Amino acid sequence: MGPTLLFLGLAGVTSLVAGLLMPGAKRPGLGRAGLLALELVGMSALFLVANLLLGGAIVLAIRLVWPPQFVSIYVLNDLSLVALSLLQGALFFCWRRGPTD
Repeated sequence: MGPTLLFLGLAGVTSLVAGLLMPGAKRPGLGRAGLLALELVGMSALFLVANLLLGGAIVLAIRLVWPPQFVSIYVLNDLSLVALSLLQGALFFCWRRGPTD
């Protein structure tokens, strides 16, 4: 069993246990919650792509403007950029939905 299947299994079991232990959980609302979660992930993915594109453009601009100064494109290969993009996506998702939803 690869790590991907293990992680999916762990997430599935912990989600199931949390759903069973959560007081007042409405089963019919699970589908809507899943769609909202996918929308949030999509928003975060858009921010990740935008951050990577802008970061790449900045790195290339630095290389063009200051030739002796070399900046590697690999500085963008960092999990903190993924975490920041997820936070951006969550913030804008909640902001767009408004306080009434």
